[in-house]
Amino acid sequence: MPAADEVRDDEIRSTVLNELIAGRPVDEIADVLRPHHAEGSTYPASALMELAADAYLACGSSRGDRIEVDGLAERMLPEDPARGNVGHSKRRHCVQGAIMISAGAEPEDTGWWSVDDVWRHALDAVVVFVRAAAERQGTPVEDVCRSLAKA
Repeated sequence: MPAADEVRDDEIRSTVLNELIAGRPVDEIADVLRPHHAEGSTYPASALMELAADAYLACGSSRGDRIEVDGLAERMLPEDPARGNVGHSKRRHCVQGAIMISAGAEPEDTGWWSVDDVWRHALDAVVVFVRAAAERQGTPVEDVCRSLAKA
């Protein structure tokens, strides 16, 4: 029997993928996830970072076929630009953190961030890498999401 945290993480994963399949904007997906976040907590950032790492792997990036990370979030998520230096830094942390997780490394702890919004930036990383995977595979976002749901 799966642990309660695993069930919760699976629910977050399923919710995000289903919302992306339905074509929901990232802000609406965030609204659906917001009740899962308690003030003073980073959850559901961990579940979202794991999903972002899986989506990054779906991009098929390798040493011989690298994905350009610089400007990727701005290109893949133009409707939701990061605001200010702090917003850019947090989004960059989540995008790079997903890559680190996919390689087996643990990203830096974000407990020191003054606002507990890492989960929102982690959601952005999911959307960035799902869209990047779709672009690189030449398939619709929905197909990438269905594939990730099976993983």
